[in-house]
Amino acid sequence: MNGKGWGALYGLCFAVALGWGATGLVEGGCDWHYDGQRSACGVPDGYGRYAAVFIIAALSFPPLCWTVIRTDDWRPSLGISVGAASALAITLSTGTTRGFLILAAVEAVVAMGVPLILRTSVARRRGR
Repeated sequence: MNGKGWGALYGLCFAVALGWGATGLVEGGCDWHYDGQRSACGVPDGYGRYAAVFIIAALSFPPLCWTVIRTDDWRPSLGISVGAASALAITLSTGTTRGFLILAAVEAVVAMGVPLILRTSVARRRGR
């Protein structure tokens, strides 16, 4: 497998991990803590692993940009599309409340938008 294949696999894993973590955070909701003067939203008990995966996936975004988005070929971005479509299936199989539907809409836009944007920008750079 060449570098572009690894980039597509990286994009797939990134999108699935980010989507799974976000789905868990939407499912868990917010655990409000009041200390008298201010309130804070925390992760409920049992949902810490979703927060950890979401944060790790979010921190892996800059290397993903380097391997997938900064390339002269748009095809490695299809890994992000497949991963976002898988995350969409995970989200909709978990629930269909408003929060899940909003997250599913974002995942659908990412699945369709990233390759389309990169394909048109690569074609524009090549003069087609």
